Amino acid sequence: MTQPLQSYLGYSYPSQLAELVKKAWPKDRLAQLPQEHHLRQLFDIAYHASLLRDEDRPVTFRLIFGDPGLLPPEDGPPSGLMPLYLDRMRPFNEQEIRRLSMAALFFRSMIGVSPSLHQELQIWGMVVSGTRWLSSLAGGRYRGPTEPESLVIHSLGPGRLTIHLGRSRIATLTGGRIESQAFDLFESRWLQKVFSEVRRSFLNEAFGQRSDAKYVPVDVDFVRMMSYNILLRTLSVVRNGRHGGTLVIVDPDDEAVIRDPDEAVRFKYLIANCPARRRYGQMLMRAIVRLSQLAVEQGKPSAGWTEYQALTDANLSDLDEALFDFAHFLADLMAVDGALVVTRALELVGFGAELRFDAIDLKGVRHALDLEGDIWVNEPLDNVGTRHRAVYRFCHGYPRCLAMVVSQDGSVQFVRKHNGAVTYWNQLSW
Repeated sequence: MTQPLQSYLGYSYPSQLAELVKKAWPKDRLAQLPQEHHLRQLFDIAYHASLLRDEDRPVTFRLIFGDPGLLPPEDGPPSGLMPLYLDRMRPFNEQEIRRLSMAALFFRSMIGVSPSLHQELQIWGMVVSGTRWLSSLAGGRYRGPTEPESLVIHSLGPGRLTIHLGRSRIATLTGGRIESQAFDLFESRWLQKVFSEVRRSFLNEAFGQRSDAKYVPVDVDFVRMMSYNILLRTLSVVRNGRHGGTLVIVDPDDEAVIRDPDEAVRFKYLIANCPARRRYGQMLMRAIVRLSQLAVEQGKPSAGWTEYQALTDANLSDLDEALFDFAHFLADLMAVDGALVVTRALELVGFGAELRFDAIDLKGVRHALDLEGDIWVNEPLDNVGTRHRAVYRFCHGYPRCLAMVVSQDGSVQFVRKHNGAVTYWNQLSW
């Protein structure tokens, strides 16, 4: 099934974004939706501010719209939001955003905007959030402060706006295209199926031989969430580093073929068969066992991701830090020119890999517009750069693999052969 993208002369701008946000905004949260003229002004000013530079530095920012009186006046990071009021209101325009963005850094603060008594938008100050919110968005045990259910605008690049209701993503304008993706690809059925065998294998290995001690079962969803959070962390580090990168996840049965120097991958750096290449699996096993032990001690019938996030335990904290470091290590490997290749169990195969599958018959790919890839548009192969074309061709030749491509502008694509055709999804939900 195909569905045409709605755009204006091939490109979309803030006015189209405003229309999409109104349609995609949750019906039970309409009270938090700004008035239409405010919505358009917010997007127009934010869009033009994103195109500016300050002393050769890019202007990146987060804006939060709403009554500052709704924020606790004496709260603050790491567990709360700290409103910082200016002594007088400032005009809401792109130059004020440019100046304030140097103090309200994207990863630590938001610029506060609200309407005046005369319904004119103005900047009242900043909201200091700290950086813990990044951990919760990119995976981890610790959650940052709860953001109010207000419209929040993220801008991490020229002409790129991501609109949120609190932390829930509503829509994105990037590269002159608008998309509404309230879904998270990590919740898709097809992606869960890709990793299903690996999840069962981890749990069987952890508990299959345990007959000497009491234990409670660990939910298979814990393994899913842990693996997905490691990937989220890795992709977030690469995206925030603005250097781009490619991660290719292969079926274990394809690893021997891919390691063959005469096959479609030429590794600059091939990993030897050593314990370090299986470090993720070792850490995950330890986390599963420790989580089970804690559940036994506290009389819980089972354990899962919720317990992992909530339980206070030094061993789990150390493991979480080690897993966090592993995700950063994967991001470091992705910084090398070429692709990082791992198995579905996140065992390291090699990095700096040149993907060389020819796929002469591949002329185009599908751009999926829904979670399961049932709605798509066809796009010619020549519409993208060399990195993406190499990934598309490789997925065509190795249909069991999954690739994740991070562009320098911060966009992230998931690519695989889906329902007989090479398909990509834009993952912009965080």
